[in-house]
Amino acid sequence: MISRLAFIFVFLAAVLVSSAGETNYFCVVCGKGPLTGKIWMSKWGPICNDCYKLPDRCSLCGLPVRDGDGNVKTGDGRFICRFDKTNAVLDPDEAREIFQSAQDDLASLFGSGFALKFPEVKVQLFDVDYWSEKGRDDGLHKFGFSSTRRSKTGDCTHEVVMLSGQLRDNLAATAAHEYTHLWINENRPADRVIDQDVIEAICETASYELMDLRKLRGQQQRIMTNPYTHGAILKLLDVEKEHGFRYVLDWVKNGDTPNFDSTATTAAKVAPLKIPVMVFTNPPAPLPDSLKLGGLLLSGRENRAIIDNVSFAAGETKKINLRNGGVNVHCREIHQDEVVLDVEGFSGTVTLKIGEERFVP
Repeated sequence: MISRLAFIFVFLAAVLVSSAGETNYFCVVCGKGPLTGKIWMSKWGPICNDCYKLPDRCSLCGLPVRDGDGNVKTGDGRFICRFDKTNAVLDPDEAREIFQSAQDDLASLFGSGFALKFPEVKVQLFDVDYWSEKGRDDGLHKFGFSSTRRSKTGDCTHEVVMLSGQLRDNLAATAAHEYTHLWINENRPADRVIDQDVIEAICETASYELMDLRKLRGQQQRIMTNPYTHGAILKLLDVEKEHGFRYVLDWVKNGDTPNFDSTATTAAKVAPLKIPVMVFTNPPAPLPDSLKLGGLLLSGRENRAIIDNVSFAAGETKKINLRNGGVNVHCREIHQDEVVLDVEGFSGTVTLKIGEERFVP
């Protein structure tokens, strides 16, 4: 995942105070005060003119920093100020938890079709962002990298490396992006050609939807304005808005064009004026005629069950569309290998094990 490197830290004003006058301002960097003369105002508070001239800056907010003073210095020489370090991810175990949480939420959003066939993912943090393009004028910088190795038998081994010291919300967005790369690696046919900007836009769209679920509007805006996909993210968001993200996933597996220009707009162009018609380049799968437990996501935080591609937590009631009509399903309990349900039209409870079906009259 790539984002523009721009200091969030903004000098709102340089306030000039006469040497005779005093203020109640104290420098947030060195603590000196009350300040006189030129005072720089930052998001964290006033900065004296001497500290403003310090050569080192926090890599997250741009605040001038000195080695020590409660700041953190990463192995590759980046500083994280004492204000940001409480929200920065430096612990590999915390990074793995954030990745798993993003993975769980994506499965909740898009169903079992977005689950990995080989779910074991090795997640690591690195201080040295060795994959970055050094010295680029456009400020592009990679925050994560993913790879998939496929054995002769077809098994996949996944690995994700993410830059240390990111803020938690940034790291979650990175995790969603890299997870989507892994899904594409598993599901794109070997001879399938997809434009690289479109691939990155698909990953960014998944990240965008996760940020929407978590109501992180600032992250969504950052994704939309990120120059990394060369504008492809904006086109893909339009496609996703019209057809849904599952349409995009199906296109990855079954499409035959490198981008959406000739595929995703077909439905809109051929729909007649008087009779509403939805035209699919790849027809949707037929509705199921029974309830089937497709999988269980046992995360230890909020276990979920996937029933006919609909995600349930214990206590949730949702409508599942079947071939002979919709049925309301209430998920009572989720266990290690089964779920207990209340199903509209059935007396008593219904227990489903993984792969087991229950026909609904």
